[in-house]
Amino acid sequence: MLGIAISLGHDKLNHVAAFAVLATIGFFAWPDHRAKLTVLLVLTAAAIEVLQGLQPIGRYRDAWDWAAGCVGMACGLQIANWTRNFTGALRYEKRRSL
Repeated sequence: MLGIAISLGHDKLNHVAAFAVLATIGFFAWPDHRAKLTVLLVLTAAAIEVLQGLQPIGRYRDAWDWAAGCVGMACGLQIANWTRNFTGALRYEKRRSL
C-alpha cells in the first residue's frame, strides 16, 4: 500500500484532531454560518460511524468515536474563536497606535 499514515497513536485522538481541524477551517470559511457548520459536522461524524458499521471489512460503529468527533469540533471552534479575537485585538491595537 502506498501513502503515509498519520496517526496520533490512539483512535479517539485521531477523531478529535480531525474534527478540530475541520471545525477551525470551517469557522473561517463560513464565518456567518457557525450554527450550520456545527450541525453539519455533528451529522458528518454520525454518518461516518453509521457507514463504518455497514462495511463488511471488520470496522465497527462506535458512539465514542462520534463523541470524540464532537469534542474535536468544539475544541476547533473554540480555538478558531480565540484566534479571531486575538487577531482582531491586534488589528485594533495597530489602528490605535497609528
